[in-house]
Amino acid sequence: FAPQLSFVNSSGNADLTNCSVFTFNVKPDVCVYADATSHGCDISKVEDAHDAFIKYPEVDKSFVSQTDKGFDTLGQITSYASAQLSAQYRTHAFSILIIRNRVRIIRWDREGAIVTDAFDYNQESHLANFFYCLGRASPALRVSILP
Repeated sequence: FAPQLSFVNSSGNADLTNCSVFTFNVKPDVCVYADATSHGCDISKVEDAHDAFIKYPEVDKSFVSQTDKGFDTLGQITSYASAQLSAQYRTHAFSILIIRNRVRIIRWDREGAIVTDAFDYNQESHLANFFYCLGRASPALRVSILP
């Protein structure tokens, strides 16, 4: 569904090229590259995490999970997005958060994040459609490099 993209298992290796200035290791489970050159990760994925978000927050309540494990997941995905945005001079970045058979797509920028509702990637085609469109987008649309 996305032959233009390379999916690389990066869970065992810290990104020392782009993230050497950080005091922590940046090791997302999978990185997605547009041209197999590994010069900049377009997407990072964290698997087997606890959901950092809740589905139906009450009015005037945060949609961020208030559990310790939810906060841990939020800290991990936020640190990865922060490292990616600060090391690669992009206007935005994407993360895929997988919790068992459910997934969320997150678009990060310097103001915050937009988070989709969780959906079952075995039942819905949203994730495949996302990668299909991302793989066919021009580099300018895909990652919007800052001048």
